[in-house]
Amino acid sequence: MNAMTPTALQQPLAVQDYLRIDDLWKSYGEFTALREISLCIGRGEFICFLGPSGCGKTTLLRAIAGLDPQSRGTIIQDARDVSRLPASKRDYGIVFQSYALFPNLTVTRNIAFGLENTGRPRAAVAARVAELLSLVGLTDKADKYPAQLSGGQQQRVALARAIAIDPGLLLLDEPLSALDAKVRVLLRHEMKELQRRLGVTTIMVTHDQEEALSMADRIVVMNHGVIEQIGTPTEIYRHPASLFVADFIGETNRIPSQFDGGAVRIGQSVLETRVPGLADGQQVMVVVRPEDILPHARGHEAEAKPNHLPVRIAATEFLGSYWRVHLSSAELGDVSLIANFSMNAMRRFDLDKGSDLTVELPAERVLVFPQEG
Repeated sequence: MNAMTPTALQQPLAVQDYLRIDDLWKSYGEFTALREISLCIGRGEFICFLGPSGCGKTTLLRAIAGLDPQSRGTIIQDARDVSRLPASKRDYGIVFQSYALFPNLTVTRNIAFGLENTGRPRAAVAARVAELLSLVGLTDKADKYPAQLSGGQQQRVALARAIAIDPGLLLLDEPLSALDAKVRVLLRHEMKELQRRLGVTTIMVTHDQEEALSMADRIVVMNHGVIEQIGTPTEIYRHPASLFVADFIGETNRIPSQFDGGAVRIGQSVLETRVPGLADGQQVMVVVRPEDILPHARGHEAEAKPNHLPVRIAATEFLGSYWRVHLSSAELGDVSLIANFSMNAMRRFDLDKGSDLTVELPAERVLVFPQEG
């Protein structure tokens, strides 16, 4: 369950490889920002580089773009070695976090800027700009300047400019981070739909796990300059390859314990697990997600079943679509659990602060990792 090796990360794809990175490193003096980065990206895939600040995700994106070339390693794009090509010779469009629009140019001129530099006829440029304005829903803003647009509209202009020259690769450097929550949700759906329509291979850098889970075909989780795991959103969330991934993606209960014959102990309770490859007696960290804790009516029959615990609700928090519930129990000792219960479950079992109930921690949802450090 440790971080995967570069060889293991090179997963076979059902689609044709478009971008391949082999053993890429990036150093700044004695500091190594990226090491042993190897991955394949299929043609038309939407990939998210996800990780905390300083993990190397933007450095990797800039290396792919040729804006900050790698110290060593190979980058193959569409069967062409671009490892040492300058940025101007690579086939990509890019949207930066700040959008980098020209404030003195209209929306039309901003989108047309890259097209005009290709030497296309003026009529062809105008037709392409009109097509892109329609595509991103800004036809009525053609003569506006960036300062006259909302943040979401500026983001659309930057995206239209990036795809104007039909790049083979689209690079997005945290393009939604400057927007408010509601606009982010709307635009991430629009961006994903646009990417599907265009079929352009896309890499997006983000530190927002919800953004990555909702948009990506696959997620590349990074930490301290290495890749921790590559997988679909479901794989990353349900089958994390390391304690870091489990803790970074979503919310967790973390409980120190000891592995013994396929089970772990929490206080006086023994929980069965489905985790192979751990040695008996090994110190481990048990991880259970709040939504995987299932409530049942209090009853002796339920309590006698494996992975069922009698608990009491110590506190509740109403979070709109669900309740966050703090659970305690004499059997758990000093350990408390946080669970997310639906509105229906709270009503069905008539739960509130002080209520007694039985909770189930399904064995397949009890994640176990070697303790770090």
